[in-house]
This record gives sequence, C-alpha cells and structure tokens, in this order.
Amino acid sequence: MTHPKLTDLVSSCHADFVSAGLVLQPEFLHRLTASLLAKRFLILTGLSGSGKTKVAQSFARWLGSAVSSADPFKVGTQINDSYRVMDADRMSVEFWNRNEEKVILPRRLIEEWADFIQRNPLLADIPSKELREKFLASYDSIEGPKFARHAIFWDSHLKPAARALLEVRKGGATTHRAYEVVSVGADWTSNEQVLGYADGLNPNRYLRTKTLDLILRAGSKPDLPHFLILDEMNLSHVERYFADLLSALESDEPIHLHADRTADGSPAVRDGVPGEIRLPPNLFIIGTVNIDETTYMFSPKVLDRANVIEFRIAGGELAGFLDDPKPVSLPTLDGRGAPFGQAFVARAGQRSVSEKETQVKLKAELLLFFDVLAAVQSEFGFRVAKEIAAFIEGHCALSADDWNFRSAMDAQIVQKLLPRLHGARAKLEPVLSALAILCHSARTWNVDAESGLFDHIKAARTDAANAAKLEDESLDPLGMRPDGTATFRADEAYYALSFDKVTRMLARLRTHGFVSFAEA
Repeated sequence: MTHPKLTDLVSSCHADFVSAGLVLQPEFLHRLTASLLAKRFLILTGLSGSGKTKVAQSFARWLGSAVSSADPFKVGTQINDSYRVMDADRMSVEFWNRNEEKVILPRRLIEEWADFIQRNPLLADIPSKELREKFLASYDSIEGPKFARHAIFWDSHLKPAARALLEVRKGGATTHRAYEVVSVGADWTSNEQVLGYADGLNPNRYLRTKTLDLILRAGSKPDLPHFLILDEMNLSHVERYFADLLSALESDEPIHLHADRTADGSPAVRDGVPGEIRLPPNLFIIGTVNIDETTYMFSPKVLDRANVIEFRIAGGELAGFLDDPKPVSLPTLDGRGAPFGQAFVARAGQRSVSEKETQVKLKAELLLFFDVLAAVQSEFGFRVAKEIAAFIEGHCALSADDWNFRSAMDAQIVQKLLPRLHGARAKLEPVLSALAILCHSARTWNVDAESGLFDHIKAARTDAANAAKLEDESLDPLGMRPDGTATFRADEAYYALSFDKVTRMLARLRTHGFVSFAEA
C-alpha cells in the first residue's frame, strides 16, 4: 500500500472541507497544519461563532477518524435495499426510504436491538405486530416493555439496522474514538477536571475523564493522531487546570495520577489507570479562546508554548454564507485523511535541518525582531526561536516546489511574536510602530555569504528605530498622505498578515489606550 505524500495533505483536506460545506482558505489550513507539526499545542482565538471549534473538530475527524472504517452507518450506505443513510454521528443515524421519508434512530437503540437478536436469534424473523404482542404478554422484566414500545419499527428500520450492525460485529470491527471535545468550566480549579482522581472511599475506583480516556487510547494506537479540543479554554485560569499537561508537553516527564502499590511495592493499576502517564507523541491539543468580560487573559508563559491563530470573518465570506446557509456535514469527513495519519505523526516528532539560505534568513529576521521586542521587555527566548524554526520546517514539508520563506515567516510573526504583546499606550505605541515598519519593509535577500547580513536589514532597523521615537510623521504606520491615501499601504506590505495585525493593534491602542493581541 502506498501512502500519500505530506505535500498533498493540505490540498486534500481543503477539497474535503469544501465538499462538507466548510469554507476555509488553503493558506489558513496550511498554517494550522504546520503549527501542529511544530508543536502539539495550538490555540485558536477570535470572534465567538467564527468557527474555531468547528474547524478543530473537522480537522480531527478528517485526520483521525472518530468512527471506524467498518461502521455500517456511513453516509450514503444502502441498508436492506430500501433505506439509505443520509446523515450519522456518534449519537444517531438518519435513514431515508425511497419516498424520501426519514426517521432518526439513536445508535444506542440500534445497539440494544442488535444485542437482543444475539440473545434471541429465533425471534429475529418475527413480524413486528406479533413481536410486540409477545413482548407485552411474555416479558415481565424491564426489557420487555422497553422493546415493545419500539417494535412498531421492527420490520422497517430497526431490523435492517440491527442486522447491519451485527454483520460488522461478526468481522470483529470496533469503533476507536480518536478525538474529544471537552468544554472547559468556569469552576475548573485543578487538574482533577482534566485527569480525574482516585476515589478516596473506594480503593478500586478511579474517576476518569474524557481527557484521560483519550490519552490512554492514544497510547494504545501510536500511529493514529488523536486530538484533544479544549473548548473555551480561558473560561477558567489556564494555569490552574492545565499546568501538568503544559509541563509534560515541554519536559516529556510523566504525570502523577495516583500512588497505589501492589503487595510487593511495585506500581499498581487502579481501575485501568496507571499510577503515572506520559503524554503520547500522537496526542495533539487544540484550545479555543473567546475574549469577553467573562474570560481570563492568557499569560505569556502559556502563549509561549503554542501557536496562536486568529479567526476573522470577511464581509464577503458572511455574504456567501447568508446566500446559502447550510451546516457542515462532519460525518462526511470521518477518516478521509486517515492515510496521512501515520506520516503526520512521524513528521510531528521529527526535526530536520533547513537549507543554508533559509537558516541565514531566519537568523537575520529573528535577531531583527528580537531587538525591537526587547525594548518593551517582550523579547523571546530559546524555546520560541526553536519552535519558529520547527514551524518553518513543517510549513516547507507540507509544501510542493513553490514554497517560499516569506509566507512561513509572516505566519510566525503573527502567531508566535505578536500574541505576547499587551499593555498601555506609553509602553506599546513605540514598539508597535517599529514592528509595523519592519513588517512593511521589502526584503531583497541579497545574501552576503561572509557575514550572513542583508542590505535591507540595515535600512529596516534604522527606519524601525526612528519610527519608535514617534517623532517622524512620515514613519507613522497609520499616517495619511495629502491625497488621502495611506502612507504605508497594506497591499504593499512584505509581511501582509503581520502588518495588518500590528496596525489593527496600533489603531485600537490609540483609541482605547490599551491593547492586547486577542482584542484587536
């Protein structure tokens, strides 16, 4: 079996997203995927209702299917020559008959009837009316009346659905859930809400969580990517409930869960849970963040450990949605990207050496931005530099022959360097003005092999320093010419994403006197 190339992942995912009704720019998806390859922790921030959770959920289901490939109720499956599966998720299945009449059955009900047939194979061919009467007359247990209520559907939907499930069971197929969406609560004050805890009254019981179960499942299938989606991550203080996972992502040290021991003193397993666990390398964490008066700001030490991708909605995108408002069909995405899964996991743990020219460009740019950020005590450390380099490598690995350093570096300025900036006008206006000039200035990349410097670096550094003084109106990033046009046009910016974000932050700062990345 030949595995698809990583260079085809973004285009394949984008095509499937479009088919499912999810509108997303290919470069945005490219940045999201490269961010996960660089670091297994990603933060999505932006306007409430802009699709952050839906995108995370869609990518998780596409790359690491939540439903087994042997699931009998995949969309489009024909059941008993009379019914067709039109929609399905992990809770229910929607069937349509030839007359386009539909019925929705809970998966739990189908499973109960399949179990019943296995226990009572001789009753499988009894007509529904007779079956109903038999239940009411003969069954004294709770099971009898419960099944009698649904027996009217026996000959139509339930029998073929239950038999389809039984056929799958004969093949030994099982469903493996490779992602979880966990809603963060405002009352989360410790890691117990994330990793559970040992029952103090029952020595054989461990109160497990969806997060812990996902971590254990990920460890059992190391080649399959698993995704933990923490929804509205900043409803509580992140440091209170997420500190252990954050530390484990960095150090690869085990997380302590309980201290049970066997008779000989060796670590014991309680209720299927070991005394300590390591975060498996195939576990990826995506957090969504909304900013309003009910939420908490992230500290720089949290933002340092993630890529932060902002969701924004353009007027044209909203108009297109209003012209044809339809939900995203998540079930159609299940497992479509599974062939990429093993290569994705392998690449996420791999570090390669960039080409010499890329290394020199990256070093020059990072030193340039470091100097400007240091002026407001927002300089970055070794970890950020390392993760930016990893992103550049991942972004390149996902690209075909048309890859360029410019788009990757632009993404890292806006995703890794800018999110840490927040404060009052007196502190930030000089640095935002300087950053805007740096992002707008054109790069020529005439490499001097001896020194690794570029002519444009010297000019950009000089202009940025002068802009930071706030004395030269010609260097005001928001300035206007006499003819009413912008002094620094957005469409001429070298790092367009970053210039747009910096100028939005600067405009908000001048209006309100304070700004943070998430609010601008």
